[in-house]
Amino acid sequence: MAETYVTMQGETWDQIAYKIYGREKHADFLMSHNYPLLDILVFPAGMIMNTPDLPKHNNSELPSWRNRVKSGAGLDPYDNYNGRRRAT
Repeated sequence: MAETYVTMQGETWDQIAYKIYGREKHADFLMSHNYPLLDILVFPAGMIMNTPDLPKHNNSELPSWRNRVKSGAGLDPYDNYNGRRRAT
């Protein structure tokens, strides 16, 4: 994949993310690697953006905060709940 992208008149962050990475949800990744351009919402022609490859470890459809929990982990915080509050 190319490491840079040259914008066309009228493009937005999500449109560029879709062109480069195939999904609009990667606009935040694109923004994090192009900090000086964050003030621009609709790009003029000829702006050069950094477009690094996406990290390989996260191919899930779930948001990052959901990927930390593995299904069937077996630990339920309410397993030992008996209805009473603990003394502090």
